[in-house]
Amino acid sequence: MNRSVIREVANVSAVHLTGWEPWEFTWGLIRSGDCTMFEGATWTLFPNGVAMFDGTVSSGDDDDAWVIWHVDLLDRNRAILGSLANEHPTGGDWRKFVRTMPSSAERYRFRALATFDPGLWGDIDRLKMHWSC
Repeated sequence: MNRSVIREVANVSAVHLTGWEPWEFTWGLIRSGDCTMFEGATWTLFPNGVAMFDGTVSSGDDDDAWVIWHVDLLDRNRAILGSLANEHPTGGDWRKFVRTMPSSAERYRFRALATFDPGLWGDIDRLKMHWSC
């Protein structure tokens, strides 16, 4: 995969949920060549430093992969506080998340589990996801 085509996109909406008050960061439709990440892909962050991703992806080509190279946590001034750490790293890269898509005829659920420093919780305002397909 050519890292020169890595793209970034900030979340389109952010809201504190009720109860335990996690943050939910949601993206609109994202396209890259033959690949699509459908509207509603969401990172949910919890005050204890746990983060979960849930999205749906597809590709017009067989044997493609969506790669989230890293997800940055930003403060209200859009300064980077840190990055999410993959609980199941791919190839030893703790910031990378991968969803393979063997068949162009299917949509695939992209789920991931990550952690971050819970000490950053009070400063988090946005996420920026760096990705390619």
